[in-house]
Amino acid sequence: MASIVNAIGKSKYWKSSAIVILWDDYGGFYDHESPAFLDDQGGLGFRVPMLIVSPYARETSSSQPGYISHTQYETASILRFIEVNWGLKPLQLPDTRATSIGDSFDFSEKPRSFSVIPSEHSQSFFLHQTPSGLPPDTQ
Repeated sequence: MASIVNAIGKSKYWKSSAIVILWDDYGGFYDHESPAFLDDQGGLGFRVPMLIVSPYARETSSSQPGYISHTQYETASILRFIEVNWGLKPLQLPDTRATSIGDSFDFSEKPRSFSVIPSEHSQSFFLHQTPSGLPPDTQ
């Protein structure tokens, strides 16, 4: 993931990017809280960790970079952000009820410059993958 973020961060697209990273630990067994129930369509389910990487991602302060939002989001919150940001109509019920991730950004500040994230593999490693997932010289 770091290699992909680094490729975007080093590109001309960085100043207009928002990279949202989600991952699900199978079944939510890591979570100490029960899932929220919102409706008869199954509710939200287990919480899923999310990272937002962007030159506009909110920071707690300049001396304490990073920001932890305590807002309840759902996967559709990403779509809701896009809809609100570009004035689009919601597609379905989940994004209609979802809270936008917009509060995790600060567009009043100038975009921050990118800082490279340490990565085990270079961008070139991923560009030269074969369908087996192994580089050609190791098959």
